[in-house]
Amino acid sequence: MMKKIKNLFSLLKSELKREGVLKNSFFVSVSKAISSITNLAFMIYAVNLLSKTENGKFQYYLSLLPVVLAIAEFGLPNALIKYISPLADKGEDPGALLNASLRIKFYSFLILTAISILAFALSYENYFVLIILVIGGIIVSFLSYFESIFISYRKYIALSFWNPMPNLLRLGILFFIAETSIHPLTYLDILSIFAISPIFVLFLFFIFFGGKEISWTAEKQLVKESERKLILFNLWAFTASIFAILSDRLEIFFLNQFHPAEIVADYGTALQLFSGFGIILATFNSIIYPKLSRLADSSEFPIFLKKAVLLGGLIALCLLPGILLAEPILNLLFGAKYSNSISVFKILYPNFLLQLVFAPLGTALFALGQPKMLAGLALLRLLFGALFDFWIIPDAGANGAAVSLFLGQIVSWLILVGYFLAFFRK
Repeated sequence: MMKKIKNLFSLLKSELKREGVLKNSFFVSVSKAISSITNLAFMIYAVNLLSKTENGKFQYYLSLLPVVLAIAEFGLPNALIKYISPLADKGEDPGALLNASLRIKFYSFLILTAISILAFALSYENYFVLIILVIGGIIVSFLSYFESIFISYRKYIALSFWNPMPNLLRLGILFFIAETSIHPLTYLDILSIFAISPIFVLFLFFIFFGGKEISWTAEKQLVKESERKLILFNLWAFTASIFAILSDRLEIFFLNQFHPAEIVADYGTALQLFSGFGIILATFNSIIYPKLSRLADSSEFPIFLKKAVLLGGLIALCLLPGILLAEPILNLLFGAKYSNSISVFKILYPNFLLQLVFAPLGTALFALGQPKMLAGLALLRLLFGALFDFWIIPDAGANGAAVSLFLGQIVSWLILVGYFLAFFRK
């Protein structure tokens, strides 16, 4: 058995070397690790600056930012990688696609503005929070937008310098304001810093990207055709993204409805410690997605996908012992204040490991141009997640939220596996 695993690892290593993945992933992984560490440092510092009640409010509103971000992005990052990667390989100008994508981002801003006005009118939500979320969502959406262009042109070294800068800036501004302010910071102050401060690094994209491979102009007719193509593809990708993000944030919503802010803080604080998994997933996808897009119509596609799944499994196995670090890490970072988060962390941990295994399958659906199926799977996650949340969370609190998050994904994972098993038999 050990010999088979060793042979498998050697095979994966040689394949990854051949594709240049190891070199690329090293630079991107290091930069993502720095970004993850600084993001985690920001969250730890923020949590320790706030009371538990204030932190509960911070975690709740912070959980709404990805929903706003999904609307602001409208699925563009994945779509741009899918359509620009082949053009980059051929040396063709993606000006029509980029011009069309900027128009779509403007439409997204108008939609977000309309939604925020409606939310203020119906819920009497704090208008300042709505402004922070809308402006912050647009700003943060440009980070992923520019990242997709780096990935499409495989400028991984430039991307490695770009990646950590927003979180480094956030942490630096938070530290400076916390140390110089005469008044204690509130959750609104910290939410503002997190959402809006990356605006100061957006212009650096044009310095780090370099070269003249791209332009932002094209003939009007070509722009219209690209806009139509992106909207039709992104409509389902956007739907899938909204459903997925809502399902990931349902637990905090239900906790906020049935329990006090302190319970939300217990769950949200444990969840923040998994930001590193998000970085690993993003790095993993940024390496395999362009390759899957290029191989989508070739016989090599299932071979490369199988290797990507196996690699995800190996990474998950390597990270498995991390569950033993839950108690010492949480006690070190927050003391006894968040002791209830330890059990939440332990329940969430296997869920995030399995996400590493199944991530290439979801990425493959994008590469195959199957956003409708992704939207359907995300809707299933949302429905089952809501069912489990309503059933478990009122009585089980933060631990129940962690269990519900895991259970809500099982059905979609099983369907995803079944689809590709049938796909490979063709």
